[in-house]
Amino acid sequence: MPPCDNGIAISTATGISPIPMMIWFILALMLAAVMAVLLWPVWRKYEAADRASFDRAVFRDQLSELDRDMARGLIGVAEAEAARNEISRRLLQAGSGSTKSSRSPLIAVVGVLLIPAVAVPIYLLRGNPDLPDVPLLARLENAVENEDMVALIAKVEAHLAEKPEDAQGWRVLAPAYRRMERWDDAANAYANILRYSAPTAAAFAEYAEMLVFSNRGLVTAEANAAFGEALKLDAKLPKARFFRGIALKQEAKIEAAQAHFQTFLAESPADAPWRPMLEAELREMSAANMTAPDRDAMIRSMVEGLDAKLEVNGDDLEGWQKLIRARTVLNEMDKARAALAAAKTQFKDRPEAVAVLDGLARELKVE
Repeated sequence: MPPCDNGIAISTATGISPIPMMIWFILALMLAAVMAVLLWPVWRKYEAADRASFDRAVFRDQLSELDRDMARGLIGVAEAEAARNEISRRLLQAGSGSTKSSRSPLIAVVGVLLIPAVAVPIYLLRGNPDLPDVPLLARLENAVENEDMVALIAKVEAHLAEKPEDAQGWRVLAPAYRRMERWDDAANAYANILRYSAPTAAAFAEYAEMLVFSNRGLVTAEANAAFGEALKLDAKLPKARFFRGIALKQEAKIEAAQAHFQTFLAESPADAPWRPMLEAELREMSAANMTAPDRDAMIRSMVEGLDAKLEVNGDDLEGWQKLIRARTVLNEMDKARAALAAAKTQFKDRPEAVAVLDGLARELKVE
């Protein structure tokens, strides 16, 4: 057996590389630290909280808060409905999740010990610590072939550092940044597209939208100006028209915003994908301008409409939840209980749906 540098003989026939003993010692310490971290929860004296139960509690609290905000007039009806649908969907998803299981500490210990028991022999047989790392340049050169998005972005960024005037490079980076939700970088990329190529309505609109996303939905003066430039080049561009209306609403110019959205809606095709957004904005602004009695009448009309809809098609769990909650908010407890009973009858063969309804009943104190 040939001796290694520190005088310890290691057989090359087994595939074990002559790694200095100090490295093996360091690796052993690292492995022990990782195992300790993994095993620590096993020996804790309390069990972790049931995540599904926690999620359900949070979502129900959010629904209650939503009702209180709507009752105080702090949130529009359309906005409240959209938020309630999303929260209810998440509540149902949490309710249908599997319950936690109790695992023996012994199983956990065995599972953790299997990691080194399997990894070390495989490394000794197949590992090669002398194998050089893949150079960064080689990784960048093969970024496209390997579909390595991070490397591809790095490659384009390196290219643009030398040739910042290359508009095509910015056109590659901008949507990549957008997919990664790097809003500031995406805005900068679209700004460079505008700087180094002929400006287009789409580029102005994309740049402005990234500014809006970067500012958490606020249409800043800079973004609004960019949307205006987009509309100068294409007066019918949907994205620019929508955000110009949002800007008017955020500036509290409600009448102007309503007129803007009404015109936009009237000029939109019947199958335009943005029509629901326009209609939702108009409903919200109309509700905000109503007197309290008018708003109450509108809410009652919507609730009665939902009730009639469920009589025709009762296989809508979210609809039943909305109806029960709405009856409770309107203090129509008898109707709320009747809706609960009808919903439980409808979903008697779906235990997960009945569980959600029971949870809602407890939350709303609908007995």
